[in-house]
Amino acid sequence: MIYQTKGIVLNRVQYGETSLIVNVYTEKFGRQAYIVKGGRSKKSVSKSNLFRPFFLLEMEVYHREGKNIQSLKEVRITEALNNLIFDVRKSSIALFLTEVVSKVLREEEANPDLFLFLYNSIRYLDLCEDSVQNFHLYFLTKLTRFLGFYPQMNWSPEQAFFDMDNGRFVSAANSHAHCLNKAESRMLISLFNTSIDEINNLIMNAKNRDDILRAILNFYALQSQGFTSLKSLAVIRELFDD
Repeated sequence: MIYQTKGIVLNRVQYGETSLIVNVYTEKFGRQAYIVKGGRSKKSVSKSNLFRPFFLLEMEVYHREGKNIQSLKEVRITEALNNLIFDVRKSSIALFLTEVVSKVLREEEANPDLFLFLYNSIRYLDLCEDSVQNFHLYFLTKLTRFLGFYPQMNWSPEQAFFDMDNGRFVSAANSHAHCLNKAESRMLISLFNTSIDEINNLIMNAKNRDDILRAILNFYALQSQGFTSLKSLAVIRELFDD
């Protein structure tokens, strides 16, 4: 049966001599894999270019429940994300975040709130004219709400250390190896409490940014089974090392 759905490109891999398997987070079916026949042939360069990280698509798909790889009938770009192609910072952020999202989003079922969060975040990243050096940190903290490990917002001067095992703030007496220090914990709560319009008001230097990114990724690793090392991490670290 043929369905229409919006989709967000996560990644693609080569399949056979000329085809692609594209992983897409869809509005109607959650995460799905689609075969793009001939997607790597010389005659299909334009088709291949549709499947870049975080591209927003309008799709007609053949969908069968329980099938590992679905088929595409028609696909087109919903919105042209020119900055995600030509701005090296934004394209690097998109590559990094799609790698994270690919590791943590596995559900093959619709989640309209999550889809809207992803869709609006991508549009913001593309259209934002201000600095985006804190965007990836904002995105990763907000994404936890949809992954089931959004932390307790119980920070106080008395409970100022973030316990990554249990997703809550604890006192110094209860801190342990998987607790962030006081400065990192304060920075983390600021990120969780910040709106997208205020992320550039957070004052962080390159070391602060790298420390908090490491902390967030460690939190993901502790809370999300199978969250392994990221190939694009070195790129994002080098990008904002200034």
